[in-house]
Amino acid sequence: MAVSGAERARRSAAAGAAPARALLLGALASALGCPGPPEMPAAPPRRSGGAAVLPDCKGSGCSQAGALLAAARAFSDVRHDYLLDTSSAMVPGRGLSRSAAGVFSPVGLACAQPKAERAAPAGAGANPGSSGLAAPGAIAAAAAPAIAAAPGAPAPAPGERAIDFRYVGIAVDSVLVGADVDLPAYFSAGGTLDRRRLRLVAMALVADEDPQFFDPTESVVPAPGGGCACGRATHFIGAVKRGAMVAYETDVTAGEAHGTAVGLFKARIEAGDRRVTMTSVGELAIEGVEGAPVAGAKGGQAFGALRLEVKKAVPLAYAIYPVADVCRFSLAEPEIAPLPLDLGVVPYGATGTAQALVTNRAQVDIRVTHGERAVEVPAHGSAELTFSWTPEGETAGCERQTRRETFVVQPKDPASPVVPRERAVVVPLQVTTGMPTFSKHEPIATETGRSPDYGRASVDWTCPAGYVAEQCEPQLASCLSSTGSCNAEGYRLTAEATADGRGCAFRCMGPSSSIWGDHGCAYTATMVCRLGCK
Repeated sequence: MAVSGAERARRSAAAGAAPARALLLGALASALGCPGPPEMPAAPPRRSGGAAVLPDCKGSGCSQAGALLAAARAFSDVRHDYLLDTSSAMVPGRGLSRSAAGVFSPVGLACAQPKAERAAPAGAGANPGSSGLAAPGAIAAAAAPAIAAAPGAPAPAPGERAIDFRYVGIAVDSVLVGADVDLPAYFSAGGTLDRRRLRLVAMALVADEDPQFFDPTESVVPAPGGGCACGRATHFIGAVKRGAMVAYETDVTAGEAHGTAVGLFKARIEAGDRRVTMTSVGELAIEGVEGAPVAGAKGGQAFGALRLEVKKAVPLAYAIYPVADVCRFSLAEPEIAPLPLDLGVVPYGATGTAQALVTNRAQVDIRVTHGERAVEVPAHGSAELTFSWTPEGETAGCERQTRRETFVVQPKDPASPVVPRERAVVVPLQVTTGMPTFSKHEPIATETGRSPDYGRASVDWTCPAGYVAEQCEPQLASCLSSTGSCNAEGYRLTAEATADGRGCAFRCMGPSSSIWGDHGCAYTATMVCRLGCK
């Protein structure tokens, strides 16, 4: 179902001002009284009472760091157009210049301003003969709350916050750079810094209750080759995002910047380097970081789902947008939430589905096409798009799989003079999967004799990691009673799930004698486990 910007504005007005919007407006009001170019937030100084120094990187704290390094591989396709800023020091709308190496630096221009700041004059609209920029004041309505959880996606548990963005990977200073990065590039990217803060980050941003859209400022002018420009700025700072983060941090000098960030982190963690510290912002609960290896998995390991839960959300980061997005006829790339799109636990051969919320940041209605399905989204509105996946594999354990889906964005009106004419948007999908069931069958028996060792007929089996016991059953049972029953004349055969539900316990007890008669117990133990990844 598509939601228009006007309808979202009415909902927002009825619901009252959202706390996130109040925070954003406060930051903007504060910024208006502070002339001069913005400063990019530097890495915070290490305080004696702040970051906790890990006493031993062989302990549990750094074992979690090692698991996060492994988990980062599943987020290599996740776009990360955010800058970390836990002090809320950035000013939305201010320009940034991005180097070829991905390093952002501030410029002394405000390239955009939130639409909610400006009142739309009566009859305001686009002027075909104007400068080629978005009409100032057009659509001054604030957006309505985003859909917290799309139908078909797992709903947040009581007390949880719906998450729009999850990320595990590397950050250099305030910039999220991905699963890994070559460090020398960040010391030769036109800067003079000889020390940078390297972070291994696990973070989650909660659903944006009041999506913010932007208009150009007077600093944005038509570009000679078409489009628009804002000095030497390539991007501008968007709205503040709330969430929580856990980070392992270490400082790196230019002389130490050899190889990759992950390689440096691994070396320091394995060496128990006390320069690696752990910090947290807000309150983030992390489950599934143990990443236990699964025997028989491809490559020797398979990792289960990493679950991030925001217990307390605080201002954490700012969105970053290209300056081209505020050009008048720009077909801005829509925002997708959540990212990555997690389909949950889906066994091999089964089909999982999930819905993503597509928010149209362009000033024209768009048509979104994914395969044979199409949905229309009004300007500054939103709509849901369904994605499906049938994973395949042979792993007896919880395996994390990722893949990329692409949908195409075009203007609803083919005659609309937008640039570009269409966009291909990539959506990273994740799924936790494995064989639907795992079964084990084995003959179990004592020797035949007057006093057999019944301990040989007692076995304990454990399901593979990520599986739970579904069936524990003795089959083809035969005991040396007069009827052959294993539950008569002193014989007792049992099969029960273990207390933790992750295995089976088989027991066979019977009589013994010292003078006459033979005794014994034989059966086939059968265990069936089903996929039970979290």
